[in-house]
Amino acid sequence: MSKLRKSSKQKLYAGCIGAGIVGIIFAGYLVVNIHQMDEVRKQAEVEAEQKWKVYEQEQRTAKKGWAVVRDISPGEQIASNDLKGIKVPGSQAPSNLLTDKSEVSGTTAKIELKKGSVLTSAMITADEPTPKDLRNRELKVVVLPNNLKSGDEVDIRIQFPTGQDYILLSKKKISRLEGPIVWVTLNEQEILSLSSAIVDAYLHKASIYALTYVDPQFQPKAIPTYPPNAQVLALMNSDPNLIRVAEQKLSKQLRDSLENAINSSNNVISTPVERSLIEEIAAQHAGATIENSASGIDATRNEYENEQDHQEQTKILTQGGSSDPYAK
Repeated sequence: MSKLRKSSKQKLYAGCIGAGIVGIIFAGYLVVNIHQMDEVRKQAEVEAEQKWKVYEQEQRTAKKGWAVVRDISPGEQIASNDLKGIKVPGSQAPSNLLTDKSEVSGTTAKIELKKGSVLTSAMITADEPTPKDLRNRELKVVVLPNNLKSGDEVDIRIQFPTGQDYILLSKKKISRLEGPIVWVTLNEQEILSLSSAIVDAYLHKASIYALTYVDPQFQPKAIPTYPPNAQVLALMNSDPNLIRVAEQKLSKQLRDSLENAINSSNNVISTPVERSLIEEIAAQHAGATIENSASGIDATRNEYENEQDHQEQTKILTQGGSSDPYAK
C-alpha cells in the first residue's frame, strides 16, 4: 500500500508539474499576444488619426466644383439641371475649375462630356447670341471633298491659275449636304466676300474648293485671307445680275467636269477581249459615222460656248478694268 501511495503521489506531482508548465506557456502566449494586439491597435489608431488629419486638411482646402449628371455631346448646351455640386480636394483641383454655377449654366460643351465629368473653363464656351445678319447660303460652285458629310467643318478657299491660294470662309459647318450642293450660314461680310470671289473665279478661271478640319473640336478657326476686290464690287454694283451669271457659269463648269470624268470612266476598256468586241460592234454598225458627226457638232458647240464665255468675260473686264486684285 505504501508503494502504491508513493507511486500515486509521484504521478500527482508529475501531473501538477506538467499542468504548471502548460499554464506557464499559455500565460506567456497570452502575454505576447496581448502585447502584439496592443501594438496593432496603437498603430491602427495612429494611422486613423493621420487619415483624419489629412481628411480635415482636404476639407479645409477643398473647392466646390460642378459635374455633369449625364453624357453631353460637343456643341450641346448645358442646362442647370444637368449639373451636380461636388467638392474637389485642394491638391486635386485644377486651376481652371469652375466654382460658380452661373458660369456653367447655359454654356455650350466644346468636347464630349461623360457623366460625372468635373467641369473646367477649357471644356465649355459661352453661348453667343445669334447675329442679326446671319443667313443660310446655298453653295453650288464649291469643289467638295469626296468624304464630306453633313455636320463637318470646312474652310472654303479660292485658288487662282497663278497658284495664289486664299482662305475665303473659315471653319464653316455644313448644315446640309445634297450631292454637290451644300448649305452654310454666313454673315453679311462673308456673303459680300463670297460674291466677290465667285465673280473673281468666273473672270479669272479660279477654283473655289473646300477643305475639312482634322480635329475641329481643338483646332482654332483660321483667319480669312481673301481680300474682296474693289473693282469686282464696283462691277457687281453696276450689274446686279453679274453674280447670278457667274454662279451659273461656275456651276455649269463643275457639272461638265463631273460628267466628263464619268464618261471617261465608263469608256475605259479594261481587257483586250472588250477592245476587240467594241471594234467588231463599231464595224458592224453604220451609224458610227453619224455618231462621229454628232460628236463633232457637240465639240463645235462647246468651242462656240467657250468662245462666247471668253468674249463675255473680256467685255466685262474691258468695262470695269482688270479685276485681278493680285496683279502688280
